[in-house]
Amino acid sequence: MLKLKGLGAVDELNGFMDEGTEFLGELRFRDTYRVDGRVRGKIVSENTLVVGESGRVEADIDCGVVSIRGQVTGHVIGRQRIELLAGARVTGTLVSPKLVIEDGAFFSGDCAMSPAARTPANAAPASSAVADGR
Repeated sequence: MLKLKGLGAVDELNGFMDEGTEFLGELRFRDTYRVDGRVRGKIVSENTLVVGESGRVEADIDCGVVSIRGQVTGHVIGRQRIELLAGARVTGTLVSPKLVIEDGAFFSGDCAMSPAARTPANAAPASSAVADGR
């Protein structure tokens, strides 16, 4: 198992999709999973999803923590936190109790923040936003 040094903690990386890899369907995992390839469909986990610089995701995402440095299009639920890191390009709806947008990240879409992230069925966007940290 690989170790991944994140923001303040070291997580175990139990899955990795490298550049040049494509996946279509529903992806489920434990611990931390990193995507540097392409994913279309649905991603579900209680833990951490990392979308690397070369990652291209078109999916409905429902994870504990979602950390993005690549491109994501879709409905993203971060039950604990969503991080849009420098270089991220995100279009869609974000639902999370905590949202971090670094300088250099781009976000276009809706954002709903509450003490506990809600599932897509009962999440109504609270506001529309366009953010460009450039």
